[in-house]
Amino acid sequence: MAHTTQQPRLIDRRPLALSAIALVCLSVTVHVTAADQTGIRRVRAENPLLADAIAQGVSRSATFRRLIEAIDATDGLVYVLDGRCGQGVRACLHMSLELSGGTRLLRIVVNPRRAPGCELLASIAHELQHALEALGNPNVRTAFGLSSFFHQIGPEGPRRFETPEAIQRGVDVGKEAC
Repeated sequence: MAHTTQQPRLIDRRPLALSAIALVCLSVTVHVTAADQTGIRRVRAENPLLADAIAQGVSRSATFRRLIEAIDATDGLVYVLDGRCGQGVRACLHMSLELSGGTRLLRIVVNPRRAPGCELLASIAHELQHALEALGNPNVRTAFGLSSFFHQIGPEGPRRFETPEAIQRGVDVGKEAC
């Protein structure tokens, strides 16, 4: 007579593992969606003071928020950096543009010591408008193209440019946020 032993029943844990993976994916999706709704994903600052200023601008000014949302809808990535611009200005769009895959990288340089409080928000908004102007033109893909673009639409001298839209954005944010 053959002796048989009953094998223990194995529990199939694959559905449980798939459920766990689905929950992780859902939480990542919710996190990314929440980041997209704040509008800060494509405008970044490593300096805590500048990151806080951007967050304040988003929360206190509809104009600032719209600028961030508009940049978020482009193929650009804008870094707001602490530094000094030439010619005595508080902030500037640095005339460099780098491509990383399909993303255009721009830099805004701000001197927070020259633009305290509300002036900082207005200065960042002014430069974000310039970044949006450049990102709004799909043909601007090099530093030379960036410089040429601004010297066509708002020349102020050999190394300076200005647009009425950027001036107005700075004024609007100054009124709304301060």
